[in-house]
Amino acid sequence: MLPTLRSLIAPSALADLLRDSHGLDIANCTLVRTFVNDVYEVTTVNRTHTYALKVYQSGRWSPDEVRWELDLVGHVAEQGVPVPRIVPLTDGAPCGTLDAAEGPRVYALSEFVIGRKPQPPFDDALYHEFGALIATFHTATDGFVSRYPRRTTDLATLLDRPIERASAALADRPEDRHLVLELGAEARSRLAAASAAGLEQGICHGDVSLDNVFLTPEGLTLHDFDSAAPGWRAADLYGVALTEHFEAFVKGYRTVRALDDADVAAVPCFSIAGLIENLAFHLIDKPTYRGTESLAEGWVDEGLSDLRELGASL
Repeated sequence: MLPTLRSLIAPSALADLLRDSHGLDIANCTLVRTFVNDVYEVTTVNRTHTYALKVYQSGRWSPDEVRWELDLVGHVAEQGVPVPRIVPLTDGAPCGTLDAAEGPRVYALSEFVIGRKPQPPFDDALYHEFGALIATFHTATDGFVSRYPRRTTDLATLLDRPIERASAALADRPEDRHLVLELGAEARSRLAAASAAGLEQGICHGDVSLDNVFLTPEGLTLHDFDSAAPGWRAADLYGVALTEHFEAFVKGYRTVRALDDADVAAVPCFSIAGLIENLAFHLIDKPTYRGTESLAEGWVDEGLSDLRELGASL
């Protein structure tokens, strides 16, 4: 068999798998999204129940690290955070593993939340509610423990490796490469000093954006914990800080949980780190399975533009 970078499992095969692993009377399994991970909508006979099936990318997280993630989701759900609840296998395990062409892939089933993604134009009221939701999540994770491991986000994973990868991919664009190296080094220096002075640490969601919330009749629900890990809490604010609604988000956050000015002051450096990581993703990772034509989608130039704007404000 030839080496495979990334497979796409047939929905019918996954339906058969879930009938065995979860004991469900499945009528349909439909691919919803294929990107880093694959997500399917699963319905039972007569549509009595609808679930979301997530098939994780091979090799990114170990099965035990995924179990940590699912433990986290279960914990915050018990604390009242609106998240999709995990549906365990018939043996009680939170997830399973399937054999794919590229290697083992973990899969997990959760409740399907009926709602819709927020659509522009966005306003301060939405971001105020969003800030309160993230603060609620942070508070709920304060007492979280799991017997499973999860890699911690440190400066090496946050900045060193992304800088190395992005700068190498920009070797033929010296001005852009210099921008990444210069701003990355400045952000690293500032974050090292801020961390030593006492930035708050704890469990982070890892991808706080409106792409990962749904509007429901009961309010916002929080989704996609694939990037969750222990780290600096202020890092969860970096994506929102790039919008015009950051102040409203912070105000909403502070209605639920304290947020030190030092943590807010560090957010631009976390934004630099996040933008460099995204550059590495769009320059290297995404083209490997979406093709080099994905480079023409504009994400690289947009990220570089945001970096220049941030650099001018430091």
